[in-house]
Amino acid sequence: MRITEYRKALALGQKECARCRSHGCSPYLPVLSEILAAEETCGEVSLGLVDLPLEVVVGTKFAGRSKSFSHSFLPLMEEDTEFAAKWMALCHTHMEEGIQDPIQVYEYMRTFYVQEGHKRVSVLRYFDAVTVPAYVTRILPVQDESRGSRLYYEFVDFYQLTGINYLWFSGYGRFARLQAAVGKPPEAVWTEEERRDFFSFYLRFSSVYGDKGTSELTGYLTTGDALLIVLELFGYEPVKDCTASELRTKFLLLREVFTAQPDWESGVKKLLQWLSQPVRAVTDPVRAALRPDGRARRPRTPPRGGGE
Repeated sequence: MRITEYRKALALGQKECARCRSHGCSPYLPVLSEILAAEETCGEVSLGLVDLPLEVVVGTKFAGRSKSFSHSFLPLMEEDTEFAAKWMALCHTHMEEGIQDPIQVYEYMRTFYVQEGHKRVSVLRYFDAVTVPAYVTRILPVQDESRGSRLYYEFVDFYQLTGINYLWFSGYGRFARLQAAVGKPPEAVWTEEERRDFFSFYLRFSSVYGDKGTSELTGYLTTGDALLIVLELFGYEPVKDCTASELRTKFLLLREVFTAQPDWESGVKKLLQWLSQPVRAVTDPVRAALRPDGRARRPRTPPRGGGE
């Protein structure tokens, strides 16, 4: 069984590498030490033991482990190696009792790089696990007026209140807007129960994000951008317990609003513009475009003959 799983994982890793090369991309894990060689930092902060979503674990701290894995942590070493034997042993542990030992990672600019526990990440991602326990050390970038720095330090402030490390926005002010959208005062700290409930909602939401039926609307938004739009339009309480199917319906409703307005620019561009404006500028135009039955209003057809 274990050798079968390793062969499947290896084949997937090799296929991913080939696909990356065909697109001119590196097929291996990004290396934090190489990234930091060109960056200026201003210290480290221990965040302790956290439950880390595997989707934000993107690379390795040192180059020595980089080429043992594909870009998404699939194994690349042949099955007769010591590496493969250890991977298969972890596979057995995961299937029998679950992997419990925390990994050690460094966070830089909201992405996470493994120092210890690469094979644990590999096995867990292969089996589609959602999170992994991790001891996290944050490397702080220099704080300045650059776009990247300003967005990152908004994330740092939000993390101190919420402990949320999986959301990202494409523009300023949106972390604070999310705090308001879930009904929390600006400086209110989230409880553990609130964190768990929101993460559960986020997982259902992100399973819908990028769906072929919704990509017309959300293709150029981060998951956080799209999530904020839904919360500001529909409210957190009405949607937080929605199933993925119910959330998909709401995405399709938004798409219908946009396709019903021929004089609007592309939906994505319009939504990005709205996210840079006050909350009412986001919600009011869409609500005005909805009929009482929740369907999109169709634009009035101008009379023939060019009448005004």
